[in-house]
Amino acid sequence: MSHEIVDVKCRLSIWRFALFIILMSIFVSGCAPKIRLKVVRPAEVSTTGIQKVAIGNFEVVSINRVFKVERDGQWQIKKIGLTPEQEKALSNQIRARVVNLLSTTPYFQLVYTDEFKQLENDAALQKLIAAGGYRTSEINAVINGRIWLDVTRINSSEIDKVDLEYVQGGRENSFNYTVQSLVYWPYKSISGSLALEMKMTRLNPNEIISVTFDTRQASYKLGGKPAGFGDQIASGMQAAGQALASGLQDRNASSGIEESNLVLPNFDQIVADLSESIAAQFARRVSVTQVEVSYAIATGGNKSATLLIEAGAYEKAIEVLNETLARADEKNPDDIYNLGLCYEAIGEFGVALVTYNDAIALDSNNLIYAQGIGRIERMKREKRRIADQLTRKN
Repeated sequence: MSHEIVDVKCRLSIWRFALFIILMSIFVSGCAPKIRLKVVRPAEVSTTGIQKVAIGNFEVVSINRVFKVERDGQWQIKKIGLTPEQEKALSNQIRARVVNLLSTTPYFQLVYTDEFKQLENDAALQKLIAAGGYRTSEINAVINGRIWLDVTRINSSEIDKVDLEYVQGGRENSFNYTVQSLVYWPYKSISGSLALEMKMTRLNPNEIISVTFDTRQASYKLGGKPAGFGDQIASGMQAAGQALASGLQDRNASSGIEESNLVLPNFDQIVADLSESIAAQFARRVSVTQVEVSYAIATGGNKSATLLIEAGAYEKAIEVLNETLARADEKNPDDIYNLGLCYEAIGEFGVALVTYNDAIALDSNNLIYAQGIGRIERMKREKRRIADQLTRKN
């Protein structure tokens, strides 16, 4: 029993140490200046043999649009339905986002055909594929989806109860008294939630390659109680009076929001933003994609080289760092790491890995150096996968 207890304690210690390393890694990399690079990522699933892809129908399963208006404590809630034509336009809008994202990668060739797009839902598509009744023979796979959407608009006011304390002074038997006042802060808001299921189906042989279900939410607001209003009241009556004067003290002040140059995004923009985020995640899953990443720059080395790296002048920074390291009696590991970072930025991954190892040999506890080694090791594995996916696709 005692051995089991010791084993559990050891595991807990290892877990805590690993968590500490992760947190410190986030902290250190978050504080350091960064460079931004574009790297190629392999597909998460195997899409061997798939070259030409058609985009099918995106079925609208559920749409819930609500408009809420509050006046004098009374709420009016109105549900706004969509006509079949509006639902179709919504489906096409999301479908267009998927097409746009997939067309930016050379991994797939999109084939524009109405044969699959005109199918009513996923069940009809899967039935057609299983029966082999499709006419378009050059397509290898079809992507389709299902949509659930909720959008709520609110036109209302936030209410605050404010205690205003008055003091009568300078006279005998002076006293304090408090007046409670209700302050109304009109506001408008819009919030949306999109759930999107996306599916890629291979035609021959018939198989579902990937299914993803993801959700996104967004919320926007105009007006409402000013930030720090409670602190203003606590800091003194003058500040509170200014807040009340600059704020909107009655219901008629809602015209200030109406006349403001700021506007809430419309329904179409909400849908576009939410759907593009989910579609980007799906594209990364099924295709070779290019993503933007940020890597930390070590700050304890040559300042001129650091500025050159931040400016993207990697070749010049390599010259400066090589000269600095050649002259130094005691080499600075930050300069060595930054030299490796420059080699990584220009695609010399082998040299970068050797340089990172030289840096960590001088400072084995530096998390930024360890991150550089981990990146290159992962990139080497992913490079083989990318080459294999691009070769076996044909």
